[in-house]
Amino acid sequence: MKYRSEIDGLRAVAVLPVILFHAGVETFSGGYVGVDVFLVISGYLITSIVLTQVRAGSFSLLRFYERRARRILPALFLVMLCCIPPAYLLMLPDDLENFGQSLVATTAFANNVLLFLTSGYWAHATEFKPLVHTWSLGVEEQYYAVAPLLVMLFWRSRPLLLASLLLGVLFSLAFSQFAVARWPDFNFYLIFSRVWELGLGALVAVHLADRRKQPGRLMGQNLSLLGLVLIGLAIVTFDAATPHPAWPTLLPVLGTVLVIVYAADNNAVGALLSRPWLVGIGLVSFSAYLWHQPLFAFARIASLEEPSTWLLVALGGLSLGLAYLSWRFVESPCRDRLRTPGRVFMPAIGAAAMILAGTGYYLHDTAGLLHRWPELAQHGNYGSTRNIEFNESAFRFKDARFSDNGRPNVLVIGNSFARDFINAGLANGYFRTHNLSYTDEFEVCDVPAAESHLERMKASDFIIFASGYSGEKARCIVRFLGTGAARHARVIVIGSKNFGANNNAVMLLPEERRYGFRARVMDEAMRFNREAAHVLPAEHYVDIIAMLADEQGRVPVFTPDRRFISQDRQHLTRDGARYVGQIIFEHPLLRPLK
Repeated sequence: MKYRSEIDGLRAVAVLPVILFHAGVETFSGGYVGVDVFLVISGYLITSIVLTQVRAGSFSLLRFYERRARRILPALFLVMLCCIPPAYLLMLPDDLENFGQSLVATTAFANNVLLFLTSGYWAHATEFKPLVHTWSLGVEEQYYAVAPLLVMLFWRSRPLLLASLLLGVLFSLAFSQFAVARWPDFNFYLIFSRVWELGLGALVAVHLADRRKQPGRLMGQNLSLLGLVLIGLAIVTFDAATPHPAWPTLLPVLGTVLVIVYAADNNAVGALLSRPWLVGIGLVSFSAYLWHQPLFAFARIASLEEPSTWLLVALGGLSLGLAYLSWRFVESPCRDRLRTPGRVFMPAIGAAAMILAGTGYYLHDTAGLLHRWPELAQHGNYGSTRNIEFNESAFRFKDARFSDNGRPNVLVIGNSFARDFINAGLANGYFRTHNLSYTDEFEVCDVPAAESHLERMKASDFIIFASGYSGEKARCIVRFLGTGAARHARVIVIGSKNFGANNNAVMLLPEERRYGFRARVMDEAMRFNREAAHVLPAEHYVDIIAMLADEQGRVPVFTPDRRFISQDRQHLTRDGARYVGQIIFEHPLLRPLK
């Protein structure tokens, strides 16, 4: 296969927005689509290589996987090994246990599966996960387990090969659109919703392998330029609210297809992408992608507050420097069979895999070396599993029917924040003279969902919403207040809560500062709180942050008896529920529930 320098330039266009997006540069709010660009490029290159060798009769499946191992594993394992010392020094047990799990999963190219299984409200914040970005490697390698076999099976019949690829692309794209709202974590992390991106790259490879006539210079220039514009539009206009992957993802994906098909030596886009500095970044893009997230994650873990964007951008620059070193001294030598023969490469990679997987299992088995923190271990309720179980204990009231006993009926509506509210009351012995019911299936802006709970609402004396609502959803609640469902009930909205950016850094403080430390509330929580307080009438809103914060707007991290209020900085521990409940139920709106 002929080397195309513009493809390396396109890799640079993909990796730089990813780094800047993770650094928090607002202009690159859609920089995450760089991963989608990578997937299309990967599908194109791998299919091109396999198709060329199969047609020449020189393809070997074992040799193919050896080349993939030489391409990916040395740099990946180096970064993973380098993550272990700072993880040991900086992480609290929960984060360290989660890191151990990701070591095992990434070694097996299954971190995308782990992230799906551990995603949701109780997932550790992704910005504290040094290896979260390796989910995309899992998707790629799972695809490579099938793609070469497909090419080997159908290469003699171009129509069959094209039909099988096209069918996979269409099915996967349709599934991603169907799943994006219903199962967002499944849709984002697992291969079923990503096959279409790799598959389109494979279709491009088949098309270019059989192309008899090159497109005209003007046509190639215009269409490749359109491709770059589509990628750029996605990078600057997409954000966290954009359904992804789904129909909108066609914008960067089709843009990538146009660049691959039409960028060439004889047009401006091909010349631009072949600039030495872009090609240079493209050559080290894989290592840059590997290095940037650990640097960002450990900077955040070591900081009491979110590091500045400028610091993270500087660390992004450092990731490019580290990428060059690992490309020069690790990637390149290991890809050269003469410099690193199989008898050296395979045992070394095998040993590294065993070390990484063994270390990961040990960190998981010891609950993140919990024994190193006796003040946490002795609390008895430290650990994500215990806190999840405590939070979910409120499920025993899920969809409960109100008893006809003359007591006031309380309906609590919302997500895990609503369960926190219930537990904050129960931990202090409140609700004893009330009938309690809970639902987590109510979307405040969804009229049909509201109507399905109409009977229980009309039977309620108190309807309590608690999900940390944004301004948009607060406006939906205002509209709800005007409906007949709320006619006989006292409607109360519980505000957002947050207990700082990072417990890891707090525990690293000297003991005399640690337990009295008060954290700055994260910007997003404050924004949601301000929006909701502005939209909702005061007679319906309980501002938790205002009740917990001091004059400087900072909130406690520990209870007076030195117990964590929140393990993940949002949800309450058992001790935190008791402490916070004693405070917030003094609010005039909530006193009748005591």
